[in-house]
Amino acid sequence: MKNWSFDYTVLMLCWFGWVSIYLCRSILPPLLPILVEEMGITHTQAGLFGAAYLIGYVLIKIPAGLMARRFGIKRVLIAGMGGYGLATLLNFYAQSFLHLLILRFLLGLFQGIHLPLANTLLSRRFGKMQRRVIGFHESGPNLGHAVALPLSIAIASSLGWRWAFMLLSLPAFLLAIATSLLLRDEETLEGDETSGNLRELMGFPRLLASMALAHSVYNICLRTLFNFAPIYLVEFRDVTLAAAGFISMILPAAGFFSKISSGYIAEEIGSRNAICLASTLTGLLILALTWLPDSRSLWLIFLLIGLTIYSFSPTIYASITSGLPLELRPLGLGVVTMIGNLVGALSTTLVGLLIDLRGYNMALTTVAVTTLLVTAAIYPMTSRLS
Repeated sequence: MKNWSFDYTVLMLCWFGWVSIYLCRSILPPLLPILVEEMGITHTQAGLFGAAYLIGYVLIKIPAGLMARRFGIKRVLIAGMGGYGLATLLNFYAQSFLHLLILRFLLGLFQGIHLPLANTLLSRRFGKMQRRVIGFHESGPNLGHAVALPLSIAIASSLGWRWAFMLLSLPAFLLAIATSLLLRDEETLEGDETSGNLRELMGFPRLLASMALAHSVYNICLRTLFNFAPIYLVEFRDVTLAAAGFISMILPAAGFFSKISSGYIAEEIGSRNAICLASTLTGLLILALTWLPDSRSLWLIFLLIGLTIYSFSPTIYASITSGLPLELRPLGLGVVTMIGNLVGALSTTLVGLLIDLRGYNMALTTVAVTTLLVTAAIYPMTSRLS
């Protein structure tokens, strides 16, 4: 096309990267009711799937930046795509909880490469437009998640749950081929050695601390709903597996639109207000799930949660990239997302344990109250965010 530039090729490759990541990542949660019955998996073990994924996701964050500087962004991104495609495909052969747990860890390890490298590329190429561009980029997970939920259930219902992993791993391999053909080799990171970067990064304590807290709140809410929404709907709300897949799909589908609009909203009301308003509303809406009298309004609550929970993560990432020098952005993104995902890894196990011990109401109330308290701490810390 006449007005198409290479910048937009980079954007679309990064966006499809998120789509393929969430196609692979979102297969397991809607299949948990089947695995609970077939393998006898408990809620605590279901939480450990989320923890294993996020531990792998966290461990690769800082090494991803180092590998990109050594080997180039293109090679590292392609390795990540092939790795998480293979980690998904191998679930076809899993025979036990331990097999699934190990593959979940490897999935997180390879998928964690994408965020710091892709957002660094986009912030470099789009400059002042990065809030809007990162908002669009961050809509990719929502599309992948929304598509994977009904597809996983449909494939599992007709061919068996193993085939869901096999078939939905294929886009990752196709994207790796497309990236090898379309992304230029000169996409590398330049800058000082890591030790110097770490010392320089410590010069931005307020930004890093506030964004790490914000990302932690985001992870607590998102991981709880990501891992437990389908099984909550089946066990606690007595809906069918197909209906649970549809209602759960509302979350990422609504989030697709909120992420695209998040950059515009942050420009209008400021990043501080956008982040804190979204996290406050998310906490209140999760709390609403505990006193909702019947299941007829579930779709509306999930729609509203989708609009709020997904709207502040792009603003967090854009605040980091706009507040740091170019050479510190991958490391800054890596540190903040590492902390947030560690909290997410811990929270999924604790939420699963709370469900086993005290039920869904206590677990969801704990998540909601924690979210509101941490948001109150974030607000005074972010007074300098524009």
